[in-house]
Amino acid sequence: MNLLDRPRFRLVGAVYVGHRARPGWSGSLPFYRFRCSAHGLVEDYPHGFEGRLECPSYVEEWARKRERRV
Repeated sequence: MNLLDRPRFRLVGAVYVGHRARPGWSGSLPFYRFRCSAHGLVEDYPHGFEGRLECPSYVEEWARKRERRV
């Protein structure tokens, strides 16, 4: 994170890091760096109509716990 991004990160809680495409995607999406209370700094793209940022590690852990219950 460069010096210009740090104040924005403190104010907004997330900073844009660039457009990326994952394998199998037809296009790219904007990725942001933000802080997860459990995993520290993480990067992901906005999800849903609200554009919420979700920690990929947290979502994966939640899915594994849910699979064990079923």
